[in-house]
Amino acid sequence: MIRKLLKWTSIIISSLIAIILIYGGSQYPKAKGVNHFISERIINAPKDKVWTIISDVGNYHKVTAAGIDDVKIIEGEGLGLKRVCADPNGNSWEETCTTWIPEQEFSFKVNTQKEDYPLPFKSLSAIWKLDSISPNTTKITIDMSYEFKNAFLGGLFLKLGEKQAHIDSNILLNNWQKMAETN
Repeated sequence: MIRKLLKWTSIIISSLIAIILIYGGSQYPKAKGVNHFISERIINAPKDKVWTIISDVGNYHKVTAAGIDDVKIIEGEGLGLKRVCADPNGNSWEETCTTWIPEQEFSFKVNTQKEDYPLPFKSLSAIWKLDSISPNTTKITIDMSYEFKNAFLGGLFLKLGEKQAHIDSNILLNNWQKMAETN
């Protein structure tokens, strides 16, 4: 009886490993190199008002998803600004503003090279861009660029990560939209 149980346990574990390896291998080409996740939203508010809301980068943790629990600006403002973001588990990472064009766009690059960087990315950056559709309508575009440290392991989690990114970006965009359209 124990032998049968061990045999079936071994078969199940071996099958799961094979499935994971096959799936990871099939996703490898998608996870290799720099990838983009783009999220957009049309907001019924003027561009200057939307800019004021989204450019409040020191309070990002108050409007974004639960993955960012705290934000502290440690240096500067606008271009060159450095901030430290932390998750609910106490992991943190440093970001530097690499573009700052008022009422148009800003971008941040994450310092993924720090020894204690907690996420599986070789590189990670994002651009937040505003386009005026009409005097009272603005489009926000968020373009995240990322590259996995290990493309094979990244391939295993690519779909799960994309799903979570959609959820998180919708929380952020919903909050910004509510702020812009109700005040």
